[in-house]
Amino acid sequence: MIRRQAWMCALIAAAIVWPAPASAQRRGRTDGPENSEWGKGGYSSGIGSFSLALDWGAAIEHEDKYGYSGTPLFVGGTLSYWSTDWFALDLSGAYLLVSKKVDVLIGPRFRTVTYPVTLGFAVKAGPIFLDGGTVRFGISPQVSLDLLLDRHLIFALGYAVDIPFSSGGVASRIFMTIGYRF
Repeated sequence: MIRRQAWMCALIAAAIVWPAPASAQRRGRTDGPENSEWGKGGYSSGIGSFSLALDWGAAIEHEDKYGYSGTPLFVGGTLSYWSTDWFALDLSGAYLLVSKKVDVLIGPRFRTVTYPVTLGFAVKAGPIFLDGGTVRFGISPQVSLDLLLDRHLIFALGYAVDIPFSSGGVASRIFMTIGYRF
């Protein structure tokens, strides 16, 4: 039994570490015509990239004293500015159907440098609009498992906890993301 668990742990560790040494495109020469070095390990534009993503999933309210009776789902979107592959600044919005809350959150997201599968951690903050017109400031720590295909297509699984200050109830969101990085 212990040997089987050891093999499972070794297999999981290998699956996590395997993408780390992913090979990049061969380095090319940079002495050709202007802009011919892009994609060959030469110069980059110096400007980060943007991505646009659709988020959807389950939203679970931890306090039911407010009598929520909606569907435990949410839908939202995220606009990101990527300064590097391991750091992005996100602006995201989400509508929680169960409690009719609207979250507008902004904050940094840090990612591991493994490719194509990465782990991400974000702490976002911003206004949370509660049903009835009340607005609360809130924070939302988030973790994610991202898959970045061809450096453009984004698929992710994530978990977030939305914590409004004062009142309004804490919500957990389990979600999927699909997006495109420009």
